[in-house]
Amino acid sequence: MMSSDLEQRIRELYDRVDQLKAERDKLRRNAQRWAEKRDGIREEIREIRLAVRNLKRKRNLLNDEVRQLKVLREADKKIRREIFEKIRRLREERKRVSMKKPRRSRSYLEREIKKIEWKIQTEPLPLDVEKELINSIRILESQLEVYRRIEELNAEITELIKKTDEIRKEISSYRSRISEKAAKSQEFHLKMLRKIERIKELEAEAEKSHQRYLEYKRKAKALSLEIKRLLDEIQSIQETMKEIEEKERRRKEETFKRQLIESALKKIKRGEKISFNEFKILLEKGKI
Repeated sequence: MMSSDLEQRIRELYDRVDQLKAERDKLRRNAQRWAEKRDGIREEIREIRLAVRNLKRKRNLLNDEVRQLKVLREADKKIRREIFEKIRRLREERKRVSMKKPRRSRSYLEREIKKIEWKIQTEPLPLDVEKELINSIRILESQLEVYRRIEELNAEITELIKKTDEIRKEISSYRSRISEKAAKSQEFHLKMLRKIERIKELEAEAEKSHQRYLEYKRKAKALSLEIKRLLDEIQSIQETMKEIEEKERRRKEETFKRQLIESALKKIKRGEKISFNEFKILLEKGKI
């Protein structure tokens, strides 16, 4: 192949290299664009994961509070049941005591006791009469004690009923707070699930962007390899051209030397003087 053909081939190869470089740079820009999109999505995923952890923490705190409130509520229910049981026993006792209630009223008994006590204190009485009156007071007191015990039982039952009502209100308050916190916990849980679903969607998008990035990177790498192959071919052609040029230079040099030797030998035959270069070449070639 002639040198001009080789030069033409080099120009064609350089044109192709420039074209491939432009295509490769475009592919690299596209790869970078997809990489930036992928990284942006991954950053969004990271932020959403932080939000999910925060929601989970809040949900768990509320669930802990709900469990604690349920423990307190159950403790109050137990106390309330125990109080109800105590009220039941007191009512049974009151029923038993009421069966012993005297036919005469409490006020009557109290009046009779006062009347007898006044009589003992104000009237001089024989000893046997006084003893009889004191015994009467004792009998009346025992009868009055039934009314007092019923009153005590009623007061205790009333107080316990009041306490059960207070506990009922506490239980109702616990129920309301449990419901409120459970609803808030569920709200956090649903938000967390929605964000987890969003993470899955974004992960799919990130993977798609990553695959596009890899696709453009592979294409750019393939073009880089093709560019390298073409540059290697150019280098090989340039080396071939150098060899051709070197052969041509040596051929011209040999032709020049041969012509110079012929001219110098003719001068010698004619008895003419030769130059130093002509003498040197004739000496190198063994002509003199």
